[in-house]
Amino acid sequence: MLSIIIPAHNEEKYIGACLQSIKNQKFSDYEIIVVCDSCTDKTKQITQKYTKKVYEIKKKNVSAARNFGARKATGDVLVFLDADSVIASNLLVEINKAVKKGYIGGVTKTKSLEDIWKANMMWALGNFFRHFYITASGVFFCKANEFTGYDESCHLAEDTDLILKLKQKGKLKYITNSYIKTSSRRLETEGYFWTIFRQFSAFFTGTKKGY
Repeated sequence: MLSIIIPAHNEEKYIGACLQSIKNQKFSDYEIIVVCDSCTDKTKQITQKYTKKVYEIKKKNVSAARNFGARKATGDVLVFLDADSVIASNLLVEINKAVKKGYIGGVTKTKSLEDIWKANMMWALGNFFRHFYITASGVFFCKANEFTGYDESCHLAEDTDLILKLKQKGKLKYITNSYIKTSSRRLETEGYFWTIFRQFSAFFTGTKKGY
């Protein structure tokens, strides 16, 4: 079974579409775990329409929320998904295939949820480079028995930090025949260059960040 873990902090605008995209999957052996972290909007109420596994914490720490969700998971594969994203209808099928072929984890292609040319270009470049070096994308999955936990002091590049550790244990899969669409809102509000700069800085220095 796949355990889909979604950390959420005030995501009432996006969480419904995210969860509906999971319900639209061609794969049915999964559970949905949503961790509402310090939410003050209707995220929890919307989420409860889709899953009973809804938890509340007050950390304002995306890595802590993911780790909490992983502890509640009962599946043998963990799938980490951002709340402001939607997934293609075949994604869980492809993740399940990858694990059955011996991969211990991996990522998939990423597209922009909004039709913004700068965002489309940035995600396309990221997808191209993942053919040569697997880095974090909008979805990350791994076998539950290989999961060592997110570093809760390393937030902006927390996925990449975990991927580097997993690479030492086994093969990782870059799924190219499916994708996730994720919101580019932060790129728009914080600036493309500055966001990319902070990602690299956080990876090398362990900069702390909430959501």
